[in-house]
Amino acid sequence: MSKEMQAFHNKFRQKRSLIFASVMLALTSQSSFAQQDEEVEESVAIEQIVVTAERKTETLQEVSISVSAFGEDALAKGGINDVSRLELQVPGLNFAFAGNDAKFNVRGANSSNTFGDNSSIVGAFVDGVYKARASQQTRAFFDVQSVEFLRGPQGTLYGRNTFAGALNLYTNRPNFEGVSGGFDISYQAFDRVRTEGFVNLPLSEELALRVAGFSDKSDGYIENLAGPDVGAQDDKAVRISLLYEPSEDLSMLLQYSHSAEDGNEAGLFGYTFLCRNETPDGLTDPFGSTRNCANPIRGSGGRGPASNGPGGDPYLISQDYVRPVDLTEDVLAFHVNYESDNFSIKSITSYTDFYNDINFDFDFSPTPSQNGGFLETSEVFSQEIQISSNNDSALQWTTGVYYSDQEDSSSFSIYNQTVRDDSTRATVVNELGEFTQLSGTDIVSLDRNFNGFFADNAIIDTEYFGIFGQIEYSLSDELRLIAGIRYNDETKSLSCGGSNFTGDVNGDGSVDRVVNVLPGVAGSSPLILPNNSRDVFSFNCNAADALTSANVHDGDPSFSNVTWRTGVEYDLQDDVMLYLSASTGYLSGSVNTTTATEEQESQVIEAGFRSRFADDTLQFNGAFHFTEYTNLLTQLQRIEGGLAITFSENGGNIDAMGAEFDAVWLATDNLQLTGTLAYLNSEFGTFGQGNPYQLYNGEIRSFIDQNGNRTPWSPELTIGGSASYLIELNKGMGTLTPHLQFYYSDEYNTSNLLANDPAHQQASFTKTDFRLIWESEDQDYIVEAFVENIEDEAVLARGNNNSDDIVQSGYLYPRNYGVRAKVRF
Repeated sequence: MSKEMQAFHNKFRQKRSLIFASVMLALTSQSSFAQQDEEVEESVAIEQIVVTAERKTETLQEVSISVSAFGEDALAKGGINDVSRLELQVPGLNFAFAGNDAKFNVRGANSSNTFGDNSSIVGAFVDGVYKARASQQTRAFFDVQSVEFLRGPQGTLYGRNTFAGALNLYTNRPNFEGVSGGFDISYQAFDRVRTEGFVNLPLSEELALRVAGFSDKSDGYIENLAGPDVGAQDDKAVRISLLYEPSEDLSMLLQYSHSAEDGNEAGLFGYTFLCRNETPDGLTDPFGSTRNCANPIRGSGGRGPASNGPGGDPYLISQDYVRPVDLTEDVLAFHVNYESDNFSIKSITSYTDFYNDINFDFDFSPTPSQNGGFLETSEVFSQEIQISSNNDSALQWTTGVYYSDQEDSSSFSIYNQTVRDDSTRATVVNELGEFTQLSGTDIVSLDRNFNGFFADNAIIDTEYFGIFGQIEYSLSDELRLIAGIRYNDETKSLSCGGSNFTGDVNGDGSVDRVVNVLPGVAGSSPLILPNNSRDVFSFNCNAADALTSANVHDGDPSFSNVTWRTGVEYDLQDDVMLYLSASTGYLSGSVNTTTATEEQESQVIEAGFRSRFADDTLQFNGAFHFTEYTNLLTQLQRIEGGLAITFSENGGNIDAMGAEFDAVWLATDNLQLTGTLAYLNSEFGTFGQGNPYQLYNGEIRSFIDQNGNRTPWSPELTIGGSASYLIELNKGMGTLTPHLQFYYSDEYNTSNLLANDPAHQQASFTKTDFRLIWESEDQDYIVEAFVENIEDEAVLARGNNNSDDIVQSGYLYPRNYGVRAKVRF
């Protein structure tokens, strides 16, 4: 074992001793709880949560993996109506965003790079249908039945890219219990009105229909001094579900959903810029002694407020180019379930058509200079068949196959709408050489003149096939063995790929340019500014010199491997289960116009427990994990046409150790307390990153060795908790419940390019929510008043560095408050 790894292990042992001792104390003190059980009379027990984390229906306490599950009531009390607030209640999870991409970070692994064909480290599934793009993972939160978040690689029972975890969202199905319906409406800060509703109609004894929809509209929470406010919601969706049950053994569910988003998103790589560090002579250096809060982008004139400058407002910008996002998603899915006495069969067939066009002000200023955009589409067909045992024998099993054919396209583009004067930049000469001070420059005039074009485009077809199986064998009533295996085969093919900075890829002096400025646009002065990059660029996929994957990769890259899981479960007592497991996961490599990366792999050893005491009024679950990620992607940059272009390469490894706990205690029939705690020690092993600045500690260094440094988005300690007290009002008046929720996080870094960059460091913080909930006696009416993030903590999201060494970032949602009404009939 290396000295670095030995130090890593020693540090973890020191910090885990107190946690481990408290766990053992809780487990070995069951006898004292048993004595209390005799004194408990007619106590209300903790609700048993049903999950399908292992592709079968079982209670949460029967699952030997790290999973957090939430029903409708828990989601409502946690204020969870999208994925952004899951981190407040899921130990070991950190959330960030970039534009409308969800960025999950779990146990040291992060989703900082999800552009192109790069996938999130967390596989998201809605009613079993995989969501391929990170920008799809923020949708579908309406008429929700339950949510499950699985931590650690799930490479056996799940389809694709569950490298560090999986998110399962299940919506409400039609039922035959009669005509019913309801609506849920809230009015919140920033004039936000969120409404959702449903109608359930039994059409016959065998056929039932459910229609659900929602809309979410608001003003922007980010004030813009030079244009429309940013962060404005304008989302809407509808879901139609038709259930056919001709017998008790067979059910068929046909679902169609459509969602659209038209609001002003909070940037693409970040909606604002931060102050950066420089040397005294004005050269950018992450550890420079001087803070510079001026806008460094050429054409900006140095204008635009820096969010974390002296007296700065993190939710204030000044940008002239703001365009609504154009996002649509259509999903058609067909579910078939058949149950026999000995086995069950489940089939999920789905087709998804996804489109996301997002634009941004690339100069971050009120000056009409640089505009940019990112357009992605995804068309996916998938078929999954699962066959599982359905009896009480000692041997339980699940097997199946999964196939998907996915075509993704992505294009990134930037252009200047006016002419700028870059000759005003000063130069610095020192012992290291001659440098240009990266300061903002002015535009020559306000006259419209298109120039400075950059565009990049690629279409990638991914075909995946997997076959899997898992068995559980009971050696006795207390002891069970688990083993699972999955074969994965994934092939990617790139076409219509290239840019106007491709260069001499053929080696004969010819240049492939499948991305072209539209005829007559260059140097023109249109009266109306284009709404998106498609109005400026054309992508000629049929050009004779169009790039193909053969030009770049010598064939279509294929990723084939075997992932597996082994485990043992032991029932220490009727309500105490111990488990030990080992499992692996993988994330396929990416393909772009310059290279193809290799697949990433993860391995975890986990020891955990699930327990209930005191007549089911105290639930305490936890796990210790050692996780290793190998062959991870790192983010690097190259300069093309004066622009910093970010790309991915395999960079190295991460070692993570930690412990995660969650508890629920019904202290009385009316008082419920919950708590979560996560400790994480996550460090880079062999891992390198590029330096996005001119200097590094006063030296010219293009490569930064991160070995031993802490990974980004990995706070060492997070703690959460909540308290609810049910007040029974006079007869017929219902109940009143005050609900308090608290969250604490240690500091962590938020940069996707340089993990030790001080400019991207998020300090430790707390968030506190309070809700006052009135519920009618028949539970058909609910009225609630709430405030979230009482501290109004501005928490950094995903950070990035771009051209002119600008430090880009954004902040999570500020303080929110409002009222909510819920009606059922």
